[in-house]
Amino acid sequence: MGLLPAFWLVAVLALPCDPVRAEPVVPPLQSRVTDTTGTLSASQRDELAALLRGQQAQIAVLIVATTLPETIEQFAIRVAESWKLGDRKRDDGILLLVALADHRIRIEVGYGLEGDLPDARAKRIVEDTIAPHFKRKDYYGGLRAGIETIAAALPHPGASH
Repeated sequence: MGLLPAFWLVAVLALPCDPVRAEPVVPPLQSRVTDTTGTLSASQRDELAALLRGQQAQIAVLIVATTLPETIEQFAIRVAESWKLGDRKRDDGILLLVALADHRIRIEVGYGLEGDLPDARAKRIVEDTIAPHFKRKDYYGGLRAGIETIAAALPHPGASH
């Protein structure tokens, strides 16, 4: 009879968390392009990563199925804090986050680049450049066009800031 209470305690502790209330897991930063959904082919990921490596600022792409129950804004901040993108002193990292099932896209910009890429401009890039491709299921094309548009908005080496 002494084992019964211990068994129930173990059984209760082994129950999974309520998935509706659990925060989505921030995947580890292993590449400039992290696709947890398998949406992009390996060659598309490699091509986007090469494009990102050529940029002055550290830009990373994350594709997840959902950020729920968090908003995409909340999850983007958690990812940016976890990944520590950009230079710590300049805070010049950028995260391009896609939540496919939620139909949400977010460009999270470090404070050091907000003058070059303010929220209103980031929102226009999402709405005018990335989203039209996504509506046609052209995720690679949308990400590539978005990255190129983001890069064009940023200061270039040797340019006065």
